[in-house]
Amino acid sequence: MHSTNLAELIPLLEERIGVTPGFFERLDTDDDTDWAFVIKLHALIEAAISHLLAMELRRNELEKVFSRLDISNKHTGKAAFVEALELLDKPARTFMHSLSTLRNSLVHDVKNVDFDLEKYVSEMSDQKKKQFVLDFNLLSTEVTNDIRKLFLVDPRQALWYSGMAFLGLVYLKIRPSISH
Repeated sequence: MHSTNLAELIPLLEERIGVTPGFFERLDTDDDTDWAFVIKLHALIEAAISHLLAMELRRNELEKVFSRLDISNKHTGKAAFVEALELLDKPARTFMHSLSTLRNSLVHDVKNVDFDLEKYVSEMSDQKKKQFVLDFNLLSTEVTNDIRKLFLVDPRQALWYSGMAFLGLVYLKIRPSISH
């Protein structure tokens, strides 16, 4: 029987995609800036999606090809393949796209190295805060007051937990293709 405990699945996925064990766990404890946190989380998710696509097609050699594709392009990127192959549900695809959009906004302007996620969220309009929670929430099918509060008060922690959920979903999708 296989574990479905997310804390146990993430290291298995890290091993599959070739990152240092504990990479994801350290994102929660690193003293890195929020800028680095978003970029590292995105890089891990992007690698996981490239791996998922290669495993789904049972063609390991395609992982390097997929790694070169834009993750968020819904017509010609990884997102297009994920949707066409029905690998992830809409909330997971929305999370992937939203994280990619946030990451892109940060890396294309060096002034963003001092990016502060709490400040970023606190300066949003009420409507944008609501959309932020909807776009990044993979913690619950409903946006409860507790979920909303977590995303608005500690958005980094909320993104970390949603990232864990996302990576767990990816691992559960590739696990059947792993030979035992």
